[in-house]
Amino acid sequence: MPSREQDFWKIEDEPLRAILSHTVGDYPEEACGILLCPCERPWHITEARPTRNATSEDSATRYVVDPLEFLQVQKWAEQRELDICGFYHSHPDHPAVPSESDRQSAWEGYLYLILSIKDGVFEKSGAWRWDPETRQFEEVILRSHPDRRSDETYLNIEDSVQSNSMD
Repeated sequence: MPSREQDFWKIEDEPLRAILSHTVGDYPEEACGILLCPCERPWHITEARPTRNATSEDSATRYVVDPLEFLQVQKWAEQRELDICGFYHSHPDHPAVPSESDRQSAWEGYLYLILSIKDGVFEKSGAWRWDPETRQFEEVILRSHPDRRSDETYLNIEDSVQSNSMD
């Protein structure tokens, strides 16, 4: 598997819209899903697959990707030469930073996209990668306009949401 140990990621507009719709739509529960990248570009998110929050705890503060759906998405992705490169979930009425629960369940090598949904409205996002050496999350850049040149100022997800809502 190609390395995903980098601090700069890209996401296409379509999966971004799907993630926003899912996380806002599931409010006040935590929504969760799987991020997919082409095998040859493991830092470029081209698909997002929503999954059921299968937690047995409080679904407003915890999430678990349904294991059966995980396997189904993995099989679907392999048939399309995609790889599971990360996960997304929402934090209803909480900041878009990893919680203690997120830290306890983090897997090395995956991106974690967290979206803060306040009163049913998208507020902010953060993208994170687990560092097994420091046992902490490190914030990474997630650019929502992959067609821009690398030397331009990058728009973050919040900018993309604002520009898409004006269309």
